[in-house]
Amino acid sequence: MADDIHTSIRDRFVAVNGDHPMTPDDDAYVREHFVAATPEALSLMLERRLPLPSYVLSDGTPMVPADHGGLAEIAGGVEHLHDWFVAFWEDDPDTGEQEWSAYLSGQYVCLREVNPFRIKQKTERVAEAAAAVDRLRHDPHDPVARGMLGEAVDGVIAVPGLDSLLLPMTAYDRLRFGGPTTRQTWVDRPREEFLTPVPPIWPLTTERLVLRPFESEDGEAFVEAWADEAWTSMLLTRPMNRAEVVEMMRRRTTPGSGEVVGLAVVHDGEVVGDVMLHLQGTGLSEAEIGWTMLPQHGGRGYATEAAAALIRLGFEHYGLRRVVANLDARNERSAALCERLGMRREVHRLGDFWSKGRWTDSYEYALLAEEWRAAQA
Repeated sequence: MADDIHTSIRDRFVAVNGDHPMTPDDDAYVREHFVAATPEALSLMLERRLPLPSYVLSDGTPMVPADHGGLAEIAGGVEHLHDWFVAFWEDDPDTGEQEWSAYLSGQYVCLREVNPFRIKQKTERVAEAAAAVDRLRHDPHDPVARGMLGEAVDGVIAVPGLDSLLLPMTAYDRLRFGGPTTRQTWVDRPREEFLTPVPPIWPLTTERLVLRPFESEDGEAFVEAWADEAWTSMLLTRPMNRAEVVEMMRRRTTPGSGEVVGLAVVHDGEVVGDVMLHLQGTGLSEAEIGWTMLPQHGGRGYATEAAAALIRLGFEHYGLRRVVANLDARNERSAALCERLGMRREVHRLGDFWSKGRWTDSYEYALLAEEWRAAQA
């Protein structure tokens, strides 16, 4: 009898998914993310009261999500599952029935949690991603579309993105669904095309300065400054010795994801400081800017000139909609620099930041793209 049930289940599974081989890698993936169906669940599958298996392993084992029967318990019993499920589409019963049929087919294998709430979220996020991609193909810097895609792929507060909703899926899925997986189509490809920063052509040059990626020998220029407690007092880290500074610089020369742009500031062949732009926020549409100038080169306007060039890079090359600067409220020189750059002090936080053994106040300055463009006109 058990063999008959397994045969019937497999026949229905093949009718829905086609007859494709499961490789050892496919089997390993499925065993990681799914569990074997119980005999009781198999019987309910034949009665079309629970979904078909998500996968059938190469040894014939039907595999289902770990919470396969959990929805029936939430609904108050398997006899109530249908009505409980379609109620999530109360205003669109036809779609509810379509989703119920898709759910019973066992083909919602893209989701980490297979339930109507997550199904609706996945549908909403895919629609949002599709609309964003269409807009971004016309204008890669469209700020609204960047926000839409960031929300769709990575999520925002209280709104999960597809990256957290979706499983990786397998080569087997590409066979049965006849193409790229949902994750490939709506997470991997849009992220690569629109949410992966493309570096500009280095170096950047200003009237007096050259801004370029760090080189390993740049560490020597910073050794004396980083040993100075007064100079580091407003920075995030404590003073460092030569070995630590050299290692810090080595790390800065290591290629990263492109979301942190760190540059040495050079005047007449001599390193005079550094600047940083950290791309962040929904759709990588915002960045935090930072700067340090070596003590012996302060007071000459180098920091203002370098930061202004980096802000221009953010708005023109990376298509940012907003640049922010966060600083210790005691750092009067940096606050004045922010204001010279046209940034607004948006926030004065009281006692919010723990720094070097004490709670300190902090400022946040900001500049929107439209403000910057108006100032350039």
